[in-house]
Amino acid sequence: MKKRRWLLALLILSFCGGLGAQTFEVKDDNLRVASLDGLWRFHPGDDPTWADPKFDDSKWALLRSDKDWSSQGYKDMSGLAWYRFQLIAPARLEHVSLSLPSISTCYEVYADGVLIGTYGKMPPNTAPYASEELHRAYGLPEGKRAGRRVAIALRVWHWPGWAMYYGGGPFVGGGLFGDSGEIEHRIKLERASQYWSRAEDLIDLILSGLISFGMMTLYLLRRKDPEYLWFSLSALIGAAAGWVQVSTMFEVRNIEIRDMVNGIADAAGSLASIAFYCYLLRPKRGWLLKLAFAAAVLDLINSTADSLSGYIFGVWFWNLIGWSCSLIFDVWVLSAVFAAAKKKSPDARLLVLPVTLNTGADLWSSLAQITYTAGWQHVSSGSYVLTQKPFPIEIGNVTGTIFLLAVMGILALRFARTRSQEERFASEVEGARSVQQYLIPAQLPRTPGFTLESEYMPAREVGGDFFQILPIASDGGLLVVVGDVAGKGLEAGMLATLIVGAVRTAVAFTGDASAILSLLNERLQGRGLVTCLALRVDGEGNATLVNAGHLPPYLNGAELPMEGALPLGAIPGVEFPVLRFHLGEGDSLVLMSDGIVEAQKADGELFGFERVGKMLRESATAGELAAAARDFGQEDDITVLSVARAAVLVTA
Repeated sequence: MKKRRWLLALLILSFCGGLGAQTFEVKDDNLRVASLDGLWRFHPGDDPTWADPKFDDSKWALLRSDKDWSSQGYKDMSGLAWYRFQLIAPARLEHVSLSLPSISTCYEVYADGVLIGTYGKMPPNTAPYASEELHRAYGLPEGKRAGRRVAIALRVWHWPGWAMYYGGGPFVGGGLFGDSGEIEHRIKLERASQYWSRAEDLIDLILSGLISFGMMTLYLLRRKDPEYLWFSLSALIGAAAGWVQVSTMFEVRNIEIRDMVNGIADAAGSLASIAFYCYLLRPKRGWLLKLAFAAAVLDLINSTADSLSGYIFGVWFWNLIGWSCSLIFDVWVLSAVFAAAKKKSPDARLLVLPVTLNTGADLWSSLAQITYTAGWQHVSSGSYVLTQKPFPIEIGNVTGTIFLLAVMGILALRFARTRSQEERFASEVEGARSVQQYLIPAQLPRTPGFTLESEYMPAREVGGDFFQILPIASDGGLLVVVGDVAGKGLEAGMLATLIVGAVRTAVAFTGDASAILSLLNERLQGRGLVTCLALRVDGEGNATLVNAGHLPPYLNGAELPMEGALPLGAIPGVEFPVLRFHLGEGDSLVLMSDGIVEAQKADGELFGFERVGKMLRESATAGELAAAARDFGQEDDITVLSVARAAVLVTA
């Protein structure tokens, strides 16, 4: 009995060894195509004569055409190998094509020794190419159809970078040959079904693009908040990377370039997301943030270097680095959001759920991919389909969409909230502007015997400069107070308002300039620093000038020699230097703030004292001096006040 079994086995083997390439034929006259599923002759290596239709391949191995060669005895094999089979098409078919299933990685198709098609780049200039198209059609030449036997030879090159993950050669069935029109129709239906199966990815791309456009619009409306810009860039990068991936449905892509683009996009997206969360949540800049930033940079270097070097350490190492970097980034995002939510940040509290869902899905996917690649588990490689209807939807698509919509809503609410705050602040500023009339008189008072001129140019909506001109009826003179509050904006303006009120109150009791500055100094202790000049001129031109750290005035274009002093509010009980002089008829005294001399060009050149003195000696008015400093490059509030003593005409 055993001898008979051995004899039968030997007969079968000898019979199979005598067979040529497997033959496929359209036998039924009612059918226009036939399947290519079955056994194909296979041999590793490379020899141009293997494309010859007369080559005897009877000693080649027989492999199934719907499984890769790795699962059929050639595990982890890369490089070149050949498949051979034969076709017989009925004479009634005018145009004959064959539809080959997906084959890893690149290949050439020969019909009776004639090259009829190429997929990817073959040796010696190899480059790995891939597409999500399940089948590709190749038409037979005019003389290679219609009832004749045609020898088909496939020269296949399998990329070493994929050898340990995917076997070479065909890995799905469904190959056909026969009528070209029928094959083309079936491929169109297959591609339409494939596009529909990727509908969720296309929806994600469109949604990411629209959200990126919306966030960029908000940033252009409010450039002070860069979080809108960074989230827009993050969404745009994600959409671009997704498009590169989805485009393999209808384009053959270089795998190394595709992976490099996706890897760089992932790393750039992580960097943009880090910037987004830092501006939005203001997290602590601790070791975890530095580690997340370093991981994103490492991922960027890894994606670029490995792709350009042909994955010198292997695809598994590239994937491990990428997944590890993604893991670190997700952990930092979760910690930053929860820490900000604990501090009662309204934006962080709204982000907790969508960020937890999205990063949780990413963490699960990364861990599943790492453990699956390492061989620790064989259940999941990182993807999980929630439903197949109306098209396949994975959990990552759902959590990603929830995250994008949630962040867009949160940023829109933030934009509305900040706009409301700006409107409220604008209202407050408008109120401060109305107070400004007390700091800078809209109309100068009538002062017989004196000619007054003033010019005021604030650097912001509310300035910190102030001046007051108060006539003294008792002797026909006047009191002039000019000052500059340290700082800018609303706070400086409010302090200047306090000073003006104190000056007006003090004048009701005394016209002594020294006493007024001493009173102001006591009132300003602990509230800020203010430089100030107080000028008291009587009707005869006798002038008393008291200085509290302010710029000396110019008399007839020459700077008065005043002693330096501390500003108001610096030290209690300090005595301020006093200068007494006479203001004759026709004399002009110009008082100004430091915004004049500190006006600055883009290259750093200052307006300076020399330019001020020259203009005043050339009889420049207060308005001309202020305009010149503004045009030169205004940096601070500008105040110029001119007091000239005029002759009083006496009529008989």
